[in-house]
Amino acid sequence: MEEIPKIIFYGFTDFFWLLAIIVTSIPVLGAKQASKYYVRQDPSLTAGYRRLFCRYLIWMNIPWVVMGTGMIIGKVPSLWHFFKPRDGNPYVLAWFGSLIVLMVAITYWIFFRGGAEILIKHHGVLSISTSNPMVIKLFWLMFLSVGLLVIVMTWTADFTIPQFD
Repeated sequence: MEEIPKIIFYGFTDFFWLLAIIVTSIPVLGAKQASKYYVRQDPSLTAGYRRLFCRYLIWMNIPWVVMGTGMIIGKVPSLWHFFKPRDGNPYVLAWFGSLIVLMVAITYWIFFRGGAEILIKHHGVLSISTSNPMVIKLFWLMFLSVGLLVIVMTWTADFTIPQFD
């Protein structure tokens, strides 16, 4: 009987990256549903919504594809190795690099490419409703701060990788 929980546990850790892709993609389903109302009101928004959804799915899943690649080809022994980037595993470092590039790209887009205004124009994409770009920018800065804190903690903590038989 204890084999079943072990199989579930190994399946979860071995395929966490796939679960992350699924979870990352779920908000698009809700946003697509919400966007239908706004597209009926203004059909000119169709291309913008399509572009936002497509780019979101591509960009937000890059780290998970990097993680999955390292795990599938056997260069990252387990999910837990991503908590120990100081070991220098190139796939783990690539994963952290993809997170940092993603954070920089989103920050640039929101602050310097009109991303906050685009998100306001395309209602229903975010879970917050606002007409003020500064709210989106502050929300992003808060999210970014938490993400950077987690990255710093991961790099500085001495995490012990669990050993399973």
